[in-house]
Amino acid sequence: MNLHTKVLVAFAVVTGLSASCIAFAGEVQASTRIAVEPEYRANLDEAVALLDSWRGDSSVLNAARAKLDEILRSNPNVAPAHREYARYHMMSGYISGKRGTPASLAAAERSLNEALRIDPKYAEAYVLAGHLYFLQNRLADATSALATAQRIGTADPWLRLNTADVLIAQGKLDEAALNYQNVIASGTKNSKAMLAAFSGLIRFYENTGRFGEAEETYKRQIAYEPQSAWLYGNYAAFLLCTKDDAETAIAQFRKALDRMNYGMARSGLAAALYRRWIDGRQSNGTNALFSEAQSLRTGTPAEVVVSFCRDGPAVTAVLRATNQSAPPAR
Repeated sequence: MNLHTKVLVAFAVVTGLSASCIAFAGEVQASTRIAVEPEYRANLDEAVALLDSWRGDSSVLNAARAKLDEILRSNPNVAPAHREYARYHMMSGYISGKRGTPASLAAAERSLNEALRIDPKYAEAYVLAGHLYFLQNRLADATSALATAQRIGTADPWLRLNTADVLIAQGKLDEAALNYQNVIASGTKNSKAMLAAFSGLIRFYENTGRFGEAEETYKRQIAYEPQSAWLYGNYAAFLLCTKDDAETAIAQFRKALDRMNYGMARSGLAAALYRRWIDGRQSNGTNALFSEAQSLRTGTPAEVVVSFCRDGPAVTAVLRATNQSAPPAR
């Protein structure tokens, strides 16, 4: 199978989080351990570990690239190194959610072409190709690549996850959810795949209005990786924007910020503080909420809440309380 070189600018974002949620910037999937000559194993393992750990730091990508370059200088026919180079390119051009630059996706495609030229039965390369095609909105190609990986055989959990993306694009939500559930039930050691499966299942529950199950899955995801600031922030955004539970959201945003001080969590905490303040404006004790929110974000309470949540019950409540019928200009 030869990967097409045409790159489309339009990306399918059918599984994206709601606008209020805090995207985790490491969405390019983790690798699985595959057979490779012993003399290249150490460098490949180090490159894979670096790419798997990437959270937006360019120095991590540079270090991974150096390891891959060392392998390919010695032997340009190590197929797994080319597959990992495809991951490197996808990460280096990452924008947000499920978006990457056309140039980076084109480079990733060339690397996958080379991996498959060397090893036409490289199932894990087809798995990654399915993800790449999905990002390029080439659903027929994605389906074909994933079917080829399935036919060859692989234990890579990303086969189910990438298949779920395509199923959602085809409107087959229940089938996609089953793929997420199967990955979670498998107990795979691939932590990035587990986290992606939890996130996919959360999106399914949110998009189908099953908010109780969504909240339970948020909690399971946090229990799986309790040190991730992003997971607390995502859960807090759900609590504030979808459930209008500002008090619990405040606690979760604080947990996120205890682990990492990042902008979206600060904005979310300001919005939750203002939402809580709105409900208790007759109480002197709420002045501290207002002051803290003010220190985190500029703008009126309505502007801050609308900017973070965009819509939903928290926005409705704040606009009603401030006698506004439409979102204020931002």
